[in-house]
Amino acid sequence: METIVLVIVLLSLAIVIGGILGWVAFFKVNALSEAYQQLSADFNKLKQQVTEQTASLQSSDSLSSSNIATSNISTRNQSSSNLSTSNLSTSNKTQLSSSQLNAPHLAKAALEPQQQAVPAKPLVAPSSTARPKQPVVKAKPKWLVSIIDNWMIWLGGISVGLAGIFMVKHSINMGLLGPKTQISLAIISGVLLHIIANGLRRRNGKSDPVFASLAGGASITLYAALLAGLHMYQLITPGWAFALLALVSLATMALSLVHGPLLAILGLIAAYVVPLFVSSSSGNIVSALIYVLIISGSALILLRFVFRPWLWWSIIIGTMGWWLISILAYDADSFRAIYLALFAWALLALPHFDWLLQAKSKNLLKALDAKNIQIHQYSFSLNQIALSVVILGWAVSLFVLGYKPWHVESMTSFITWAPLVAVLMLASTKRQSFWALPWLSLILHIAAWIAMVLKSNLTGYQFQPLAADLQQSFLYYASLMSLLFSALSAWQWRFYGFSHPRVSLTLLTPLIWLALAYVYIDGLSQSLHWSFFALSFAFIYAAVAAWRLHKNPKDNIALWLTLATHFAYSLAAVIYLREALLSLVIAAQLLSLAYLIRRYQLAWLEILLKAMVAIVVLRLTFNPWLADYPTDVHWSLYTYGGATLFAFLASRQLSANNEKAQLKVWLEAASLHLLVLTIGTELRYWLYQGDIFSSQYHLVESAINSSLWAALGLTYYYRASLSKSLKGFYLLSAKLLLGLAAASYFISLSYNNPWFSGELVSSTALFNILLLAYGAPIIWALLVAYYYDPRYKKLALQLAGLASFIFITIEIRQLWQGSDLSLNNATSDGEVYTYSVIWMLMSIPAVLFGARKKIQQLYKVGLVLLLVVIGKIFLIDMAGLDGLWRVASFMGLGLTLLALAWFYKRIKAETEA
Repeated sequence: METIVLVIVLLSLAIVIGGILGWVAFFKVNALSEAYQQLSADFNKLKQQVTEQTASLQSSDSLSSSNIATSNISTRNQSSSNLSTSNLSTSNKTQLSSSQLNAPHLAKAALEPQQQAVPAKPLVAPSSTARPKQPVVKAKPKWLVSIIDNWMIWLGGISVGLAGIFMVKHSINMGLLGPKTQISLAIISGVLLHIIANGLRRRNGKSDPVFASLAGGASITLYAALLAGLHMYQLITPGWAFALLALVSLATMALSLVHGPLLAILGLIAAYVVPLFVSSSSGNIVSALIYVLIISGSALILLRFVFRPWLWWSIIIGTMGWWLISILAYDADSFRAIYLALFAWALLALPHFDWLLQAKSKNLLKALDAKNIQIHQYSFSLNQIALSVVILGWAVSLFVLGYKPWHVESMTSFITWAPLVAVLMLASTKRQSFWALPWLSLILHIAAWIAMVLKSNLTGYQFQPLAADLQQSFLYYASLMSLLFSALSAWQWRFYGFSHPRVSLTLLTPLIWLALAYVYIDGLSQSLHWSFFALSFAFIYAAVAAWRLHKNPKDNIALWLTLATHFAYSLAAVIYLREALLSLVIAAQLLSLAYLIRRYQLAWLEILLKAMVAIVVLRLTFNPWLADYPTDVHWSLYTYGGATLFAFLASRQLSANNEKAQLKVWLEAASLHLLVLTIGTELRYWLYQGDIFSSQYHLVESAINSSLWAALGLTYYYRASLSKSLKGFYLLSAKLLLGLAAASYFISLSYNNPWFSGELVSSTALFNILLLAYGAPIIWALLVAYYYDPRYKKLALQLAGLASFIFITIEIRQLWQGSDLSLNNATSDGEVYTYSVIWMLMSIPAVLFGARKKIQQLYKVGLVLLLVVIGKIFLIDMAGLDGLWRVASFMGLGLTLLALAWFYKRIKAETEA
């Protein structure tokens, strides 16, 4: 039975191969037909051009004869000229009429007499025979033309490969053949297809996309067969399977040198996709990753001979795509980082044949290191982009693992994550463009560890330390990683010379890992021993820095020793003291950084200083959401006030007469920002009995926020005038902060207004919370009017006037009512009359001043307020008066209005004169 089935399969295979050969013949005939049609079209077009040239010659000859006949020369010369011209025309006509079957040859003959008979500059252009201007057709992109021309070829090759895959899969599912027969037939089919494709290429004498597509289908079939033999039936051991897969990959890449890039892309795509079709249910993801590395390695070797950017990106996408698939598989956790390290080594070693990553110039493939990729203002090479993606995947792999027991075992975890670090260190020894990659790996590695322990709760974000039984293993792991980074960077420093990245990585890495251990290990907080350990680094670094500066005041190594000393001191203080001191410790380093900037004149130090200022500002601005500090100490005074003082002193270190003047102004603006924050926190400290971050939101808090945000808005507007690169950001921040200030003031007027809320205020006249809540906004509105964008001046003055009216009114209420300003309380006659008198005194100056200065809006507002007062007096105030009190009241009102009218007329007369 199996023999019969085998015969049927072989017949089917013969039919398939015959169909493929017929398909190839069809395309060949189709191509010849297209060439014949193209030649016919060209021939017809040439005949039309010859006809047009004949008509042009006739018109030119006739025009020449007419001009000669009218000239003042002899009759004999006229006859000769006319005869010559007539003969020439007749000759041309005779020749051209017999040239229908040999137009290209006779067109040249027809044009030669024209050069003798026709003048160089004819008197009249032959308009009747002018050719119409052809419209310009925009050329299609090359990739679109390639798709249009070759889509059927590519689809055919992929179909052949899929046929091989599904033949294996169907025979597996249906049980038609034995395992060995299935795999053998698939392998034979793939080899036969390769032989046919290569034979057709040799017979044709050159490569063709059809042959390349057929060879690509053959490789796909071989991939599927070998993977099925490995994963489904275990007919092939993993060693032999991967050896054969590597052989197929190498053969496919080698054949692409003669078949063209089409085979390379088909083989590469198929190689990455085949495991999804055949071994999707096996779950052996580690074997799949090893297989992908073999495929990628083969493709990278091919790049050495046939470089194509799309081939490079296909390798990156395929390899990192399988890394992404492995994230979902637990059995790849221990291999994923090694997989990325091997891929990083292959990226640098295989295309260049640079096995030790020494970047030998004679073997380098320069296209991979050329900085041709533009991102904003920076240029990057293909190698830089690829390695950055690998490092990012490496860090994500670390984060995905989380708290698995084996993950924090010192030696196992170190062996897993160390290889990529070693590859990056070796690669950056000779390639200067890779200087940032070791630092990038360290930063992302630390960030992944921090992200694993940063947990959110109701009060903000807090670090959750490791379990007690894992802390010791983590300390060993941190020590080994710190030693690896520092030792390799020190080795580079020793044998390849000084560079800022190498020295900084050597000196700062132990401190960075110590800071991470402080976050992970619960026992390190407020530990005298660990604080002294960090302090010992500071002592050593400071001593070496002093020695080197004594020998050379401009020593660059001393620069990093000084910075590392600052970091060590800061870390020691944070470990032993409370976390509220961290902002102050960071701010204290601004002094020394300003000194180093003035001494060394290094541009990147300015960036570092600005970054540290940004950290301090952001930390002190967003403390209510990020941390919870104790109320038993007055930490806000020395944290906020101390940071402000250090920023201001740092600005004094820089001279205003050199190129650092802009940085000096920038520091002064940052000091102003910190000063505003200090004032705000101190106000809250005293108003809330030390609980600065109280969750309540009463009149006190809304009043503080109104002033604080208004001050910050004006501060950022001032900083916008000092910065060029961040001007837009500062202007937007100023608008947002002023908008928040206005919103907070509205809350004070509505929800938190003592008239409606019933909230009690101090009984002290004037100097109470009402002064901050309703008096301070008047000052801020005036400052906005005169120091902010002039377009908002009118609106700010209007708000200042409205705020003044509200403040005076509510202060009158407080003078008569005391602490309880609720409108539910009874209003005395004295309070009612006070409103009338004060409002009258406010309206009269507004009317007179508005009339004198011709400020119509102020005049109208004063007039409206005056009418309101008059109505109030008639309808409310005098309703309860009788006798002499009523007489006196009317008399006073009348005299006041008369006096106002007299002054108004006088002012009007003066202004008109």
